[in-house]
Amino acid sequence: MVYHEIRKKNGKKLNYLVQNKRIGKKWVKKSKFIGTGEISKKKIKELRKEFEREIIIKKKYTYLKKKDVAILENLRETYYRKIKELKKEEYEQFQKTFFTELTYNSNAIEGNSLSLEETSLVINEGVVPEGKTLREIYEAKNHLEAIKFTKSYKGDLTENFILKLHSIILKNISNRFAGKYRETTVRIFGSNVKFLQSDKVPQLMKNLIYRYKKNKSKYHPFELAIIVSMEFVTIHPFIDGNGRMSRLIMNFLLDKKNYPWINVYNKQRQKYLQTVRKANDEDYSLIFPFLISTLEKNLRDFDII
Repeated sequence: MVYHEIRKKNGKKLNYLVQNKRIGKKWVKKSKFIGTGEISKKKIKELRKEFEREIIIKKKYTYLKKKDVAILENLRETYYRKIKELKKEEYEQFQKTFFTELTYNSNAIEGNSLSLEETSLVINEGVVPEGKTLREIYEAKNHLEAIKFTKSYKGDLTENFILKLHSIILKNISNRFAGKYRETTVRIFGSNVKFLQSDKVPQLMKNLIYRYKKNKSKYHPFELAIIVSMEFVTIHPFIDGNGRMSRLIMNFLLDKKNYPWINVYNKQRQKYLQTVRKANDEDYSLIFPFLISTLEKNLRDFDII
C-alpha cells in the first residue's frame, strides 16, 4: 500500500509517496519525493499509480523478467482503462462474449465437440444442438455457472472453494464424484504421465493452499496464479475436470489481483499442453511466455490493444 506523506523542512512542505511493506520479520520503507508545496489529490493519485507501477516492475521476481512485468502492467492498465470507457450495456456484452469464448475453448481443449456457435446457443439461448451428448451440453452450462461463481466469490483460495467449484463443473455429469477428491489412480488416455496415489491427494491439496498463502509476497501475482494452477494439474486431485479447474483457478487468482482473465485458445491446444507438461516438472520456461502472449492475443481480438 502506497500513501502520501508530508514532511516539513526549513519551513517548506515536502511531499513524498511511501510504501511500508513487511518482508519476513522486518518492515522495509521505500519513499519517493514528488514535490514541494500543495499538490492536488488528483495529481497525487496519478503519481501514486506511477510509483506503484515502478515498484512492481523494479522488483526482482523468481520467473518473470522486468520486460515481462512491464508488458503485464501495460496490458492490465490498458485493459481497465478501456473497460471503464464502456457503457454498462457494452461491458455486459463484452463479458458475455468473452466468457462464451472462454467456455468454448476450455471445454474444447478437453475434447468437447461443441463449436463456438453451438456453445453460445446452449449457454446464452438455452437451445440444445442436434447430435450432441448430454455431457457436452452440461459441460457448457456448468462452465459458465462456475465462472459466475468465481466472479461472485469474495473469499480467498481454500479447499472448500476448490471443492465447491468442482461440484459445479461435474453437476449432472458425475454427481458421485462432484466436489470430491479422487480415491483411485488416474491416467490420461494416450499419455504415459503417471499421477500420485489417491491417498496422498488430501495432504497435497493442503500443502498447495499452504504454499499459496506463504508465497503471496514472494511471487508476482501472475507467477503465483500460474504456479498454483500448474501444481494443481500435477496433483490431479479429481477423477475428471482437472484441466478446466486449473484454468478457472488461474483466472480466479488473476482476477483477485486485478489482472485480466486469460482465454487459452483451443487452436493452440498442442502448444499449451506442451507448456503444461514442462511446468508439471517445475520447468516454467514455456508456460509464462505462452500465457503472456495469449493474454496479448485475447486483448487484441477484442480491440483493447
